[in-house]
Amino acid sequence: MCFLVNRNADALISSEVITMKEEVSLLQAFIWLVRIYDPDIIVGWEIQGFSLGLLAERAANLGIGLLREISRLPIGRTEAYAMENMANGETGNNTFATARIEAALVEASIIDDEWGRTHGSGIHVSGRIVLNLWRIMRGEIKLGIYTLEAVAEAVLKRKVPLIPWRTLTSWFSSGPGRKRHLCIAYYIDRVKLNLEIMNQLDLVR
Repeated sequence: MCFLVNRNADALISSEVITMKEEVSLLQAFIWLVRIYDPDIIVGWEIQGFSLGLLAERAANLGIGLLREISRLPIGRTEAYAMENMANGETGNNTFATARIEAALVEASIIDDEWGRTHGSGIHVSGRIVLNLWRIMRGEIKLGIYTLEAVAEAVLKRKVPLIPWRTLTSWFSSGPGRKRHLCIAYYIDRVKLNLEIMNQLDLVR
């Protein structure tokens, strides 16, 4: 018996790895993916400090209002004109620059709120539900520490490894066809853990 397995250059099954040469292109690709899949709920383990919040902070530094771009609110004329210019590669237009700066300043005021970062339930994307999972776990189960590993062991009765950042960086930097797939697979597994924990506790009906 023979099985055909769809693997990419990183030896990952049924997964596609998209690479970008510039950070701006990476952020724009993320915005595009969110718009295409149009999720009702965005979930992350530590969504404010490490995932969506980090992306929004990087985007704000580059003059991109990422949270506004992935929201479901209709964009205004100025932003629509700016996006059209961006699609045509006209980044020098004053209207375009003004729209990007205004959007980034609005988000920077949210992202730079240190009290909100450490005490708030998360960041907000208009028209979508954003779940900061570790904060939700504090109200669901009683633990001394709320790491993904500790919660997975308590809820799923499963031991989950914690691999150091240095090792993950080394794996990813090795490139395709070498050890990069180990880093990507590690994060895919952690994303799946979020969903398994939510399902086990029946958090979203």
